[in-house]
Amino acid sequence: MNPFSLKDKSIFITGGSSGIGLGTSMRCLQEEARVVIADIQPAPQTALDLGAIYLQVDMTSRDQVIEAFDKAEQAIGKLDVIIHNAGKPGNGKHLTESDEEVLDGVVNLNLYGTYYILKYGPAHMHDGGSIITTASVAGLQQNEGFFDYSATKAATISMTRTSAVELGPRGIRCNAVAPGPVKTPMLPPEHILNALAKNLSSLGRIAQIDDLVGVYHFLASDQSRYVTGHTIVVDGGRLTGYRNETLRKLAG
Repeated sequence: MNPFSLKDKSIFITGGSSGIGLGTSMRCLQEEARVVIADIQPAPQTALDLGAIYLQVDMTSRDQVIEAFDKAEQAIGKLDVIIHNAGKPGNGKHLTESDEEVLDGVVNLNLYGTYYILKYGPAHMHDGGSIITTASVAGLQQNEGFFDYSATKAATISMTRTSAVELGPRGIRCNAVAPGPVKTPMLPPEHILNALAKNLSSLGRIAQIDDLVGVYHFLASDQSRYVTGHTIVVDGGRLTGYRNETLRKLAG
């Protein structure tokens, strides 16, 4: 028997139509889990062909999130796993030059969306389940022009840890995954991080989606049954430090 098996687990995945969310959805489906994808974007045919159930959901809407959980439970039963991956970047401006309308959008999805998942999701879960949120190294390290994204991802980490404490008596474990730069639709090809990744990470390259899905798989499986309240950084060593070669380049 595969100790990492996800077979017959009921898994609810937000933001599952693209990027990390899609990669994770496909892994769960390939593992024969029952998967509901909740996303404002249409579900890809590849996931539907493997049996995914799609719900169009605006994660900034409390009512839509509540309805989605109700529909998911009706479709696949009480949930074993919730993977919350829906999110959006800011606009790259300094805090002093920032646009409050843009900030509202980032907060509504990244902070309130996470809040709605952690608030309403547990009532639809089996005891002993797993909640996995997608944070970011931006929630642990501040960079120029990332104040809004960083603040909401730091909030994601904080709320996830609080949920780990509060849901512990039910055996529900709550962990965050904090990726570094990943080659997804959210990071356009011309973004500077694509070019800098080979110097900013110890492994010398930007992450691919497949580099992330194994971590979600582990946290969704019963093999992580004693892991809760953690933020697992998946950044190729970016936060670990820099080699002398990189420091010399930075020094000019």
